[in-house]
Amino acid sequence: MSNEALRTANKGRKLFQIAFVTRDLERSMKAWVEILGVGPWRVAAFTETTVKDFNVHGASVNEPFKFLIAISWMGDTELEIIQPVYGPTIYSKFLDEKGEGLHHIKERISDEAIDDVLEDFRKKGIGVTQSGRFFTDFHHYLDTEEKLGFIYELGNCPALDLPAGLAETYPPEQDRMSHDGHD
Repeated sequence: MSNEALRTANKGRKLFQIAFVTRDLERSMKAWVEILGVGPWRVAAFTETTVKDFNVHGASVNEPFKFLIAISWMGDTELEIIQPVYGPTIYSKFLDEKGEGLHHIKERISDEAIDDVLEDFRKKGIGVTQSGRFFTDFHHYLDTEEKLGFIYELGNCPALDLPAGLAETYPPEQDRMSHDGHD
């Protein structure tokens, strides 16, 4: 592919997210808020009741699982911190093998294009290590670590209007009374 073809092909692409894996979500969010001034974080639990079509290494997950995901924004880039709690995920394996840190970057792919994009990766010998759907948000982690040195994720990245009670905010909203001296 020529340089001009690469420039043209990449004009419409969007890197949407940078994600990290942690053993302690609250500790990580606190550090991001205190050190980098990044927040607030929206935290949701991903479980067998909220994630559909969940597959890890090509196998459908039929046992209970839970991982926590915190989302915040820096400019137009979504930041994600993930804490596996129990059950099979690629996050637990990553923590065991590499420890905490940068896990993946995510490219936004339209619903209409995802099948063709996944097929293009398959033709390059790159499969999917984990996939699932959280409401209307789908994700496909690609097996790119050996070839690129990091995990590449594809997803549609819709804005989600989650049901009440499904997500919490960190840091919690402060009670106005505690700020005006009327404790």
